[in-house]
Amino acid sequence: MITPESLRVFDSLRDYSPRELEVLLGAARECRFAAGAALCEEGRPGSSCFFLVSGEVAILRAAPDGPRVITTQGAGTIVGQMSLVERRPRTASVRALSEVTALEFTRDVFDALLDACSPFAIRFQEQIAVAGIRQLRGATERLLETIGPASDPPPPATQEALRDIGAASHEWALPVPKAPRTPGVG
Repeated sequence: MITPESLRVFDSLRDYSPRELEVLLGAARECRFAAGAALCEEGRPGSSCFFLVSGEVAILRAAPDGPRVITTQGAGTIVGQMSLVERRPRTASVRALSEVTALEFTRDVFDALLDACSPFAIRFQEQIAVAGIRQLRGATERLLETIGPASDPPPPATQEALRDIGAASHEWALPVPKAPRTPGVG
């Protein structure tokens, strides 16, 4: 059983008051997933996100040669949060790499808390934004590592993706890690 005290070990929840942690536990449903189980599936409608209390998950995207691991996440992180923000099909799958215990927050409960101007909901909404920023930053760093220094300009599709990432990073006021300039990319 997850208790307010067991949640206080996570940096992201350390400053929450005992009452806020109780609200969090009251608003969420505790879920357990066996290794290999899907928390959510790419392309399917999503209506919840998960705060990982224990275990590790892989974030996967479809690729021509089969699912590709984008990243892994562990305890103390939020996954699937875009479904609380956007009402579109999930953009990635999340699979348990080990036994996982998570708190699931549905959009309906979250919206009700926001409508009631719950201080917890506002703080948790900030947590969701921070999780998105961290994921964007990690993806940007991996992309820059993949591209690395090159003497030839990247293909137009890569240039377009870099512009999109730059725009998103600027919108979130994120510093994009310094990398060697690639000719033709501006």
